[in-house]
Amino acid sequence: MAREIGTVRAVTPAGRLTVRCEGSEFAPEGTRVTDRRRVVRGTVARVFGPVARPYLSVRLARPPTPAEGIALLGTPLIRE
Repeated sequence: MAREIGTVRAVTPAGRLTVRCEGSEFAPEGTRVTDRRRVVRGTVARVFGPVARPYLSVRLARPPTPAEGIALLGTPLIRE
């Protein structure tokens, strides 16, 4: 069952996405995530931050170009 896990808030210099969860429920490490078009974006590498609304660090298959990184900002991600 696919469910939205949160919104991309930042792209790190290492090319990872920082995603803010909408609530206390989050995708565990190792979960594959896609965008709304069902394009696989990567896997959850780390969960951190406050318990009420944690952040996820998503490791991408390849680092995004600057233009791709900007386009990802504000994009909702979905767990598979």
